[in-house]
Amino acid sequence: MIFTLVLALFFVGMLALVADLGALFVAYNRVDDGALLAIQSGASAIDEGSFYTGRLRLDATAARQRCEDSLAAAHLDGRCSADARSVTADVHQLVTLPVPLLGLMAPVHVTRSAQPAFGGGSAVTTT
Repeated sequence: MIFTLVLALFFVGMLALVADLGALFVAYNRVDDGALLAIQSGASAIDEGSFYTGRLRLDATAARQRCEDSLAAAHLDGRCSADARSVTADVHQLVTLPVPLLGLMAPVHVTRSAQPAFGGGSAVTTT
C-alpha cells in the first residue's frame, strides 16, 4: 500500500515536471524566434549612402526602429540597440507554468545580434 502511494506521488511529480518543461520549451522557442525576426528586420536597414560607396553599414536609427517594431508586433518585451555594424535584441519574458511550484514563474531571456545583410558579403559600386 505504501509502495503504491509513493509510486503515485512520484508519477504525479514527474507529470508536473514534464508539463512545466514543455511549457518552458515552447515559450523559449517563441521568444527566440521573435528575437531572431527582430534582428533580421533591423539588419535589413542598410545605409544607402554608404552602400553605394562600396561599404555595407546599417542605418542605426532605422535598424533599431525596425527591430523594436518587430518585437512589438510579436507582443514581446525587450529592447533593441544598433550601431553601424550590428543590431542587438534583448528579450525577456516571464512564463506562467501549468503546474507552478510555490506560485513561481519561470524567466526566459534571449539576446541575439546580427550584422548588416544584403545579398553578398560586401557592397559593390556599379557604373
